[in-house]
Amino acid sequence: MGQFRSKIFLPIIGVFTGALSLMMLLSYAIAYWRVTTEVTSDAEQMVNYVEHKLNYAMRNMYKLEQLHYDKCDDKGRAELERFLLHHFNGGLFFVRSNEAKRFTYCSVVGEIVVAKKDRNFEHLILLDEVNRQFPLAVLNYNWKQQDSRSLFLGYIGKRNTSAIRITLDDSYAFFDPDCTKCRHVEVKLNNDSLVYSMGDPLADVITTIRIESDRYPFYVASQVNRNRILVMMKNGMIFSLPVSLLVAFLCAYLFKLLERSERSLKQRLKRAIHQRELIAFYQPIMDAATGRIVGAEALVRWLKPNGEVISPARFIDELERTALINPLTIQMLEQIPEDLKPIFTSDSEFRCSLNLVPEQVEQEDFCHHVEQLAASGFPTQQIAVEITERLPLRNLEVANQHLERLKALGVMIELDDAGTGYGGASYLQELNIDILKIDKLFVDTLVLSPDNTPVLDAYIQMAKTLEMEVIAEGVEKQEQSLALLARGVHLHQGYYFSKPLPAEEFVHFWLSKQN
Repeated sequence: MGQFRSKIFLPIIGVFTGALSLMMLLSYAIAYWRVTTEVTSDAEQMVNYVEHKLNYAMRNMYKLEQLHYDKCDDKGRAELERFLLHHFNGGLFFVRSNEAKRFTYCSVVGEIVVAKKDRNFEHLILLDEVNRQFPLAVLNYNWKQQDSRSLFLGYIGKRNTSAIRITLDDSYAFFDPDCTKCRHVEVKLNNDSLVYSMGDPLADVITTIRIESDRYPFYVASQVNRNRILVMMKNGMIFSLPVSLLVAFLCAYLFKLLERSERSLKQRLKRAIHQRELIAFYQPIMDAATGRIVGAEALVRWLKPNGEVISPARFIDELERTALINPLTIQMLEQIPEDLKPIFTSDSEFRCSLNLVPEQVEQEDFCHHVEQLAASGFPTQQIAVEITERLPLRNLEVANQHLERLKALGVMIELDDAGTGYGGASYLQELNIDILKIDKLFVDTLVLSPDNTPVLDAYIQMAKTLEMEVIAEGVEKQEQSLALLARGVHLHQGYYFSKPLPAEEFVHFWLSKQN
């Protein structure tokens, strides 16, 4: 009876304990996410608020320069009062003539004097480095024997030097008053001069959110302490308990599914690559005018231990989706010289191509790996890479840079599936293509509709105009081969000559064509 109870209650206790632990973890994670999201949002709003203040101040600066101000007398202050009346939200305006005392400014409330310790302007930031007309700084100043500190935007004009005091505490409610003890926010210039702070200094700070302005040299730093997260966590635990119980049971279920995942296609492909079951079969590229094999295309096949050969149609999409295509391509590339060693040794003009997906063209890893292989003696001059139009290249400029690096090593660049996908003429215009491969779709028209082949003829003519070599794919009948020869296309690839062959059979086939 005791053993029976153990079998029943121990799993229940385990699930409950796990659910409780998960609830605590989940509640804390949610509370942390909510607080940091809230703080980030507030900081971004604060950045926008300060940027708005500075934008408004910049516009007023240009208008302030047009004032007919000469000196800080009744007439001068009256001029400033009129300006302030029409720009009431612009803050306090200071002006001095460029011929007057350097650190004494005139305002509608009297003279303002820059504090002596700030007169060297060590903390000054110039918004306009070229003309040096817009200084931004946090300065101490004296008015009516009272010391104050504020952010100032200045403008050095031809007649006058102006400044506007930028206030940040006049109308902006950054967070609720009851939150002054749970958050601390600071606005600072990029030289770390403190502009403004809100909230009490915090203890036990666990994170600081920093949001920088992309228009002006300042940032907002907002701190979050552990106590605020724990309070929010406590409030959310009531709602997270049912979810945690559900997740606990789901985890138990997923654990069982994990055992089955080893049998998933991705796991089987990963294991197949490691065990080198995914290998290259080689389809010859024939010079139909001479009957010689001038090259080959490496095509992946899955050779199972029992001898079964699986077509790539059953697994190529999974390879590309999971990025397993990257290590497989490298593995196939490194194997080509070993598979075709007798051919590479005998015919230095022979080239073998393999396909690249857009990711491998746009990212540097593949290009860098080929450069490393070339440095170790790898025969890159007998390799070609095929770029397919089936999937789009998103950054043609970067792709072209990487292709140029490959071409510098002797690698030929081929455009595969021409006319059937995304690239079209843009690839031919932007990328330095050496060889155009005409897709089977157009080659088939030579049999299906021999009197209506405008697209095929246009691609052949375009390739000739661009001085590109042309390879016709999918040649399955003699009539197609003869029609292509009549159009000046002599490089053919297709089942009319041979299906893709394992490496050893391909070498024997090549030798048979040498006699």
